[in-house]
Amino acid sequence: MMKHRHKNKKPGKGSKGCKKPTKQNGKKAASKVASAPQFVHSNDHASREAELKKKRVEEMREKQQAAREQERHRRRTIESYCQDALQRQEEFEHKEEVLQELNMFPQLDDEATRKAYYKEFRKVVEYSDVILEVLDARDPLGCRCFQMEEAVLQAEGNKKLVLVLNKIDLVPKEVVEKWLDYLRNELPTVAFKASTQHQVKNLNRCTVPVDQASESLLKSKACFGAENLMRVLGNYCRLGEVRTHIRVGVVGLPNVGKSSLINSLKRSRACSVGAVPGVTKFMQEVYLDKFIRLLDAPGIVPGPNSEVGTILRNCIHVQKLADPVTPVETILQRCNMEEISSYYGISGFQTTEHFLTAVAHRLGKKKKGGVYSQEQAAKAVLADWVSGKISFYTLPPATHTLPAHLSAEIIKEMTEVFDIEDTEQANEDTMECLATGESDELLGDVDPLEMEIKWLHSPMMKIADAMENKTTVYKINSPASCLIP
Repeated sequence: MMKHRHKNKKPGKGSKGCKKPTKQNGKKAASKVASAPQFVHSNDHASREAELKKKRVEEMREKQQAAREQERHRRRTIESYCQDALQRQEEFEHKEEVLQELNMFPQLDDEATRKAYYKEFRKVVEYSDVILEVLDARDPLGCRCFQMEEAVLQAEGNKKLVLVLNKIDLVPKEVVEKWLDYLRNELPTVAFKASTQHQVKNLNRCTVPVDQASESLLKSKACFGAENLMRVLGNYCRLGEVRTHIRVGVVGLPNVGKSSLINSLKRSRACSVGAVPGVTKFMQEVYLDKFIRLLDAPGIVPGPNSEVGTILRNCIHVQKLADPVTPVETILQRCNMEEISSYYGISGFQTTEHFLTAVAHRLGKKKKGGVYSQEQAAKAVLADWVSGKISFYTLPPATHTLPAHLSAEIIKEMTEVFDIEDTEQANEDTMECLATGESDELLGDVDPLEMEIKWLHSPMMKIADAMENKTTVYKINSPASCLIP
């Protein structure tokens, strides 16, 4: 039986079985196969970059750690530690020296500030009828400004000038009396001690004259000499035929007590005060009462002969000094060495450097490295000097010489206007009380009946009020030490 062999036929389009992929299917398959390697290659590159970056960071950290360990090991040695400390100290001191040179004498080098203060001073002189020049009783001639007095006497309006010897509690009684005798040959002079209380209102004011106050009373915080000063102003109002009110300007070098004097007369903290120069920057007007207005002026530094003298008068801030040692050397030359040794508990020093080193040791003033700082000790000594803790005073010259800006006519006119004899008697009474100490009553603690008796027996003055068109009677020597209607 014959077997027929049939040829295998290719399956048709409609037949079942495996189909070859079409061109379209082939293209899709090829594209899928080709895209897969590209995606895998990009992931490998990113992971490789991350690994390299991580490796670099770790290497950097290892280097930094090794450097720190090496630095720690280097600093563990005593020699390297001391060298590093000295180097830092030298850099700091050099920086401080540069800053101090830039800030040396700011009040004197700042020409704009000096001109502004002088402009305010001119305004006070222009608006005032009477000028009070405040002097430090420890060095009246050193604090006196002849250029300022000449400007007052040459101003229009026939200005009157009175000297106020402030801070008399820092000087022995006999020295104050000698200065009053010396200055009264030139201008009317009033002994005064401003109040040092810190309260805002009701500042104590002693009715006892300065020359009658005891030492303990004078060392108190109450004000002395206000009654005599108000009597001087009252005499000017009476003899000068004042019809409305007067303006009284208060001028002087920085830190002689101008604002403190105004606060003592006002019996309140009307003006800002401080132990540093430059607290008052502008003219201030304070109403003392209806008829007296006080004008406070900033301190003037009129080009001193020596920078050391300016520093010792507290015209420059102590902390801004580039060389505080030189003024201390001048202090040691002027002051009593026994008193300085007793105050600081130091004896046997021969030079200024030895003294400052001992003061630095006593006060604990050290630099970095444990070295005693003479500069810090010098600033501490200057601070004690400014605050009056170091006893110092000058004596008046043996012979009196009249300044060039004063004449016999000016002195005679001032004597007549201010009734100089009455002022001198009041100064003597005030100084007499310093030794006797018979009375220590303060204003505000006086018996009202006693005040009324004194009021009835005190002289009177009349001032015409042009604003209200009437005349009011005022007492000159009232216990309240001011013009009271």
